[in-house]
Amino acid sequence: MNVDELLKIIKDRRNTKSFTNDKVAKSDIELILESGIWAPNHRNTEPWRFVVVDKSSPIKQDIAQRMISLQEKSSNSTLSDDQKKNIFLKIKNSPCFIFVFTTIDESPEITEENYGAVCCAIQNMQLTATTLGLGIGWSTGKISKIDNLNKLFEVDQTFKIVGVLSVGYSNSIIEKTRQEFTTITKWI
Repeated sequence: MNVDELLKIIKDRRNTKSFTNDKVAKSDIELILESGIWAPNHRNTEPWRFVVVDKSSPIKQDIAQRMISLQEKSSNSTLSDDQKKNIFLKIKNSPCFIFVFTTIDESPEITEENYGAVCCAIQNMQLTATTLGLGIGWSTGKISKIDNLNKLFEVDQTFKIVGVLSVGYSNSIIEKTRQEFTTITKWI
């Protein structure tokens, strides 16, 4: 691969929110996870932890119910049956979720370094997915704020959620632009 091919993959990466119903192959998810663990991490802490929820996982029901509870709690109102149904369908129809956690250290400095490393892991995962023709949506919204998420997944209670990745075949191609690096860079 040359530099132009790499830059194209970086530029083609999107934060995907809409997917087809096609199931993602387990081997593709494994490759995405493999690329994540090769992210740089200071002190070689390897702070990333993953929970994969595939398309047919029964735990999706619990996730949807907890999202409904969170929505009702944050809005201080009861959702309509249609709103609840939409949440259930959105979770049910998502091809695959990867819940990404970071480890917490006694040292705030190491905890911050770990968080940064996990963000790098997510970028590796997004680039790998793009190369495979898959899309990834990285959410730090409601699905990552579900109460007792660590308990639901039976993971260490000290792990901190960094985001939830929705992985699948994108329904659409969104064109993006960026400002030129020359407009935001100062050379000294």
